[in-house]
Amino acid sequence: MQINSNYIMVDSPKNLELALFNLKNSPILSIDTESSGYFTYFARVCLIQITAKGKNYIIDPLKIEKLDPLAEIFADPKVLKIFHSAYDDIRAIKIDYGFPFVNVADTMLSSRYLGMEHNSLLALVEHYHNKKLEKEYQKSNWEMRPLKVKQLEYAALDTAYLESIWEKMEKELKDRKLYEEAKSEFEFVANEDMTPKSGESFNLAKFPDIANFTPLDRGKIQVILQFREEKAKRLNKAPFRVLNNEAITRLIGTEMLEDNFVKTLGKKDGAELYLIMKESKIEPIETSELNKRVGEDLEGSEREVFRRLKKWKEHIQKIRKMEHSLLPSGKHLIEIINRSPQNLQELGEMKILSDWKVQNYGPSILAALKGDSFEDKVPNNLPSINSKRGLALKKPKRNKKSEN
Repeated sequence: MQINSNYIMVDSPKNLELALFNLKNSPILSIDTESSGYFTYFARVCLIQITAKGKNYIIDPLKIEKLDPLAEIFADPKVLKIFHSAYDDIRAIKIDYGFPFVNVADTMLSSRYLGMEHNSLLALVEHYHNKKLEKEYQKSNWEMRPLKVKQLEYAALDTAYLESIWEKMEKELKDRKLYEEAKSEFEFVANEDMTPKSGESFNLAKFPDIANFTPLDRGKIQVILQFREEKAKRLNKAPFRVLNNEAITRLIGTEMLEDNFVKTLGKKDGAELYLIMKESKIEPIETSELNKRVGEDLEGSEREVFRRLKKWKEHIQKIRKMEHSLLPSGKHLIEIINRSPQNLQELGEMKILSDWKVQNYGPSILAALKGDSFEDKVPNNLPSINSKRGLALKKPKRNKKSEN
């Protein structure tokens, strides 16, 4: 297969009609999207790249009002759709267009099942093709028109390698008896109900060096982040483009005077935020409140069940030598506790585990929920993943007595 950055621009209904002739007759499509999320609060699909039979098509949704003909192809079970990080691209397309997806493969998720240390597309292209892709246009403003030729060539290469990479990964997954598990995960992602983000997108615990601030300063940062969030939503701008973290840190480090806010934010926004800070009751935030672990608020029997499910998860990680992110998250474990499924059907109906996971992990999860021994309910033929992250051993705690 010839791999290059040449592309066919599809920026009119007529061009889309011509492109569809080839796309509809291709058994394999490699798909990627470019969105505005680095610049806007509400991400918008700005390009859809599709490689089919060695040809790279770049579809411009900002210039074509109706993309409905693509829905038929995306939902065709006879056509394999290859993504790198299918969740992100499928979510973006579903939110903007509502198109369903059937029969997908994901090279990013595959790389994690194959235990690869690095999972980015750049890493996979270098691993399988010994070729280094440029990252210069990764954070481009994809809403701007016209786009530069170099941007479009970069976008084309995001799909040009996917089919070749998937061919190699598919063989590796089958050789290691991981294919059915991975395909079930792909299907699960394709069927997920994707909804636009709601609520706050910021997390105080992730603010740079937050632990080094005083409790009162952390309370002030929380109020400023809330202000930034609401303004970002109104303007549809990425929060850091409204007010970046460095500016917030400078504000906290100076005296709370209106002039200081105006110098940082300008007259209107500075005066508005100063008034909010002045009238708000700033609640100190202790470090312990930042580092609450999932499940820490559980009490009594629920806390005990959560402890058992965590032991179950650690057991699976150990026997399969896998990273924790390929297993249910702490939030998912709490959801399972709250719903308390009584059988595999009820566990599957929760829609938080793929069919493969329900069948292979389900019996041991149900046993752990009931307080029964779960180890003997785990299939003894589960293939090892041998993830380098999964194999990382915890450093043993020092015995202080022996040091004295």
